[in-house]
This record gives sequence, structure tokens and C-alpha cells, in this order.
Amino acid sequence: MSYIAKRGIFILLLLFSISIQAQSVHETACRDSMVPYRVIDIHDYSFKELMDEGINTLARQLDVLHVPIRQFQLIIKDHIKRHPFSLNKGKYRLKNTTFRAISFAYASTSPEGEPVMLSGLVTIPVIDDNKPAKMLVQHRILAPSYTIAPSNSLPIEAVLTADNTICVFPDYYGCGITEGKNLPYVSLNYHGRCATECMLAALHIVQDAGIEMADDFYTWNTGYSQGGGYALAVHKYIETALPDSLARRINLKWSLCGGGVYTPSDFYKTAIVTGNLGTTPAVFLESLRSIFYVHKDYIGNLTMRDFLSDKAIALGLDSLLLTHDDGLWDLVDRTGETGLGNDAANYFSTETLDTSTTLFKNLMSIFDLDDCSRGWHSHAPIVFYHSKKDNCVPYQQAVNAHHNLSDSGGKCTLVNPKSNGSHVFTSVFYYAKILRMSEEKLYKKYFLSKN
Repeated sequence: MSYIAKRGIFILLLLFSISIQAQSVHETACRDSMVPYRVIDIHDYSFKELMDEGINTLARQLDVLHVPIRQFQLIIKDHIKRHPFSLNKGKYRLKNTTFRAISFAYASTSPEGEPVMLSGLVTIPVIDDNKPAKMLVQHRILAPSYTIAPSNSLPIEAVLTADNTICVFPDYYGCGITEGKNLPYVSLNYHGRCATECMLAALHIVQDAGIEMADDFYTWNTGYSQGGGYALAVHKYIETALPDSLARRINLKWSLCGGGVYTPSDFYKTAIVTGNLGTTPAVFLESLRSIFYVHKDYIGNLTMRDFLSDKAIALGLDSLLLTHDDGLWDLVDRTGETGLGNDAANYFSTETLDTSTTLFKNLMSIFDLDDCSRGWHSHAPIVFYHSKKDNCVPYQQAVNAHHNLSDSGGKCTLVNPKSNGSHVFTSVFYYAKILRMSEEKLYKKYFLSKN
């Protein structure tokens, strides 16, 4: 059968599957493994095209951070070439393999609890009679714009499909088909549920395509920066909220969480107590505004102005936060233009900065609703990957999360990169690691060797 005919049959099968899905899109993956979904687009790549497109996407993501792109691209390509891809043997050599990227929408709920369709991407190797050995779920760093979403911008981690892996990339709410909606920045538990639904929808798509999994199929879960916090949230959701039958289907082996916020209240409290918002004050502003629509039931009569300083209000920061929808890095630029710097007192009211006030305590209790490091213990191992010199997300975030989960009996360890550089530099180091080393070697290096 010709390639064109095979692809046509595949698309017809997917469309047929869509037609027989339950009509109510209110149903979520938590209630049923047969997740309602629809295919948005299908694109086939050679391995070289997969690599080049992924590098271009990552360059666009990191350009705003002033990473030397040309040098970075050469480094990433070199690391990819050193990766011991499992399909790079015998008749399954990389250059002869087709890799299929399927962007899709799936049923979920909005931060306000309303029915919504979210989007994501799944990539698979197209090989006859092949049974993928594992699934990678990757949560991206925050893009310079919400328009750079996995469903419309192929991530660099898609090259790991050549490890005979199903790669799944959830779009964040506010990205992909929900572009223009406000991103709930530190609403970890919300993303944990949505991303798990995305994983189950991806497995459903792969199943409908007639692909069977290997008998020992398992999942590994990773992300850096915002993606690092979201990776921990997914791990927590799978182990504490997902029905056993669905958790067994995912079969989570381990999570690699890099440079993330794991306990939002501690993250916020550290900045307020020290008076220093680090290199990215907009992170705290984005975090603050997200609670107004994710946890509005807990806000009561409070307004944005209650939390901001007179100086910030005079500069129109309250209006900006209420109307802004162009992405964190645009917000970084806009707040940078105000000249407020990184001094917490320039942004927040005296009531917010005073840890003894009722306002401060209420704010911390709201952020505690998304605490992912306390009140549970992990069964599958978790590796925290964090630089001691992180100037954006304090190292103490990883230390506290590691201690909290370890003290409760969870399996976890804390790893520091040898460089111990800035948040941005460590992100490049993180990418280099996962693109060069096999998942099995990463697991042995970062977890087994530490325990």
C-alpha cells in the first residue's frame, strides 16, 4: 500500500473515531479513559526535519532571554547527534523513518470550571508492526509569546520520538486553541489535571491509529522552569487523584522536574520577606493575577489594588494586569518600562508586605491551594534539578520540596548541575542533558546513583 493511501486511511480512522465519541465534551479523562478529542492537523517529518524544526522553535522561545542562538543551535545539534537513539539500528535507521506529529483538541474544563476544549501535540514513529516502549510527557518553559505552543510549534523534545517513544506536549491554557485566554501561571493543580487528560487523549489517538504499546510500556514526565512546576503537579495528580485503572494505563515511572515553582506560597513569601523579586518581577505579578480567576471563590471582595503599591497603581499596573493577555515576556517588557526594578516594595502594598496582616495570610492560604510539595508522598521517583545560583526561582524551592516529600516517605532526590549558573543558563544545560542522554541513563544517573 502506498504511503499516501496509508495516511488517508489513518486520517479516516481518526475522523471516524471522532464521530463516535460521546457528544458531551464535558466529560474529562478523570472519569473515562475514552477521552473525547478531535484531530486538528497531521504532519509527517523526516528525522532531520524533526530536529531542524524543533531547534527553530526552541530558538524562538529562548531568543527573548538573550541566549546566543547560533552557538546554542550548534551545541544542541551536537548533543542530539550523540544521543543513542534506539531506532538508529538495523532496518529502523533514523534517516529511513517517518515521524508523525498530530495536533489535537480534547475535552476539559476552564480555570473557572466551564467546559472547554484544550489542545496538545503527540508525535509517534511510523514503523510497521512497531510497539512503542514508553511515553514522554514534556511541559515546556514559558514561551516569549503564547502563540508558541506545541500544537503549532514543534518542540525540540520531539526528536526523542526516535527512542521508540510516544511524545506528548500539552498546550497550556491560554495557548494553542485557547490563545487569548489568561494563562493561570502558578495554578499547578489545574495544569496537573489538564495535562493528565492530554496524556490520556494522546493514548486514545494512538490506540485509534492501530498502534499497540509494548508489554512493559511506561511514562516519564519532565519540564523546566514553569514546566518543572507543572511536571510535579502532573506527578501528584496521577498518584493522588487519577483512578487506578487510568494510572496503570499511564504507568508513571519517574519525573524530572527542573527549576520550577513547587510551593507557590513559599515562592511568594521568600520574595516578600527578602524584598527582592529576583530577575523577573513579572513572574510574581503573573502569579498574583492568576488567582483572581482560578481561585476567585477564595478572593472575596479583594481587588488587585489591595495588593499593589500606590506607585504601581499610579503607573497603571493594576489595569495592565487586569487586561494583559500577550504572554509573560511581554509583561516583563511592559513592567521593565515602568522602572520599578526588582524591589518588592515598589510593587506591593504595605499590607501585602507585612507578614503579620490578615491580607498577607489570606494571600498565602490562596497560594497554598496549589502547593505540590506537601500533604502527599510520591510512589514513582521524582528528581529535582535546580541550580544553587538560580536568580529567578530560588534554589530553596527545590530544597523545600525535596525535604517535604522525603519526610513524608516519598521517593525523590535533588540534583545540582555542575555549572550552578543562572536560571536561563541551567535551562540550556537541562535541554542538553535530556537531548544527549537516553532516558534510562538519566534515570540511573539522577536517581539510582543517589539512592
